[in-house]
Amino acid sequence: MRKEWLIGLFLFINKCIFFIFNMFPLKRKIVFLCDFGDNARFVVNELTRRDFKDVVVLRTSKCKESFIRSNVDTVLSFKIRNLFDYVKGLYHLATAETVLVDNYFAILSVMNFRPNVECIQLWHAAGAVKKFGMQDPSVLFRSPRAIKRFKRVYSQMNKVVVGSDEMVPIFKAAFDMQDQQILRTGIPRTDFFYDEDAVEAARREMLTKYPMLNGKKVILYAPTFRDQQLDAQSIPLNFEDIIEQLGENYIMMIKLHPAVAHNLGNFSHPLIVSVENDVPINKLLCVTDYVISDYSSIPFEFSLLGKPQIFYPYDIEKYEMERGFWTDYSKLVPGPVVSTDDELVFVLKKDEFDMEQVKTFADTWNMFSDGNASSKLVDYLLKDLRGE
Repeated sequence: MRKEWLIGLFLFINKCIFFIFNMFPLKRKIVFLCDFGDNARFVVNELTRRDFKDVVVLRTSKCKESFIRSNVDTVLSFKIRNLFDYVKGLYHLATAETVLVDNYFAILSVMNFRPNVECIQLWHAAGAVKKFGMQDPSVLFRSPRAIKRFKRVYSQMNKVVVGSDEMVPIFKAAFDMQDQQILRTGIPRTDFFYDEDAVEAARREMLTKYPMLNGKKVILYAPTFRDQQLDAQSIPLNFEDIIEQLGENYIMMIKLHPAVAHNLGNFSHPLIVSVENDVPINKLLCVTDYVISDYSSIPFEFSLLGKPQIFYPYDIEKYEMERGFWTDYSKLVPGPVVSTDDELVFVLKKDEFDMEQVKTFADTWNMFSDGNASSKLVDYLLKDLRGE
């Protein structure tokens, strides 16, 4: 009850400030509100490549992207403790003709955008395993006031960007959207995987940062977050035993979800690398031979590289009950599903994977992500701003 009251007070203050700024004239600018920022960076880079200058980026405390190399004049820290920048951010949100967001933001519930303003959801995941939005089972346990707020946030989104038709019914159910609200332009950050020079540069950068990877078969363990473990994640895998069984030809990198505040810390074993939170996952994928995941969206993008994947959902019954899946888990994932450390070692040593399954998965979930996703979305944005 107290938490809801504090949220309500915070939103009311935002509503009052936004109301004042809403009286100012609209400007033909594009504002990005980012919790993640990777998709936004690709769109911003394409906008600046076309000499569109009226871009504002608002970075929350979660956002790891700096936008330093994006040639953007206005990048603000959208954190309440940076009050001046925060208020300036509200001004930009109230006076922009186009707003792009990459996550759920409660403040959208109190932003009464004017009729000719378009708010586009640039969702942070290329695909979906676990349920979210109004289909998240935890919504059933929230207060009527909270549910009303959720619906208000989703109603503010005029469009959503998708990478495949597979995501259309998911977004329609999660955000209560209609067919005409779907932008089939592809996921901007997947353009990276079609740029051979960028991929090679990322590979060299990661090998320089982690020289111990050279000459090894690189395994990346990248699980999703658990709602009750956002400060530090507890993982029941015995990494030292796994790598000892695999032998010295292998090395394992461990990269937790950006939502988790702390990584697992350093391991004493020379063949285990705990990756810092701010290292971009797509760069790590360029030096990865095998991905091990559970309910993460990483497999949807890693499939573009055509490499093996293994799935280790060690808490699948509990997770399905708490979060729910959009479809049958075992039929969705493009690789073997294991339930013990020994099974994982066996699958890696056997090294026999159905790569046609991976290709089919990649083609299905990335059908619009063809290397030109950023360009297609910017075509839409600039056409809309010109009023065509």
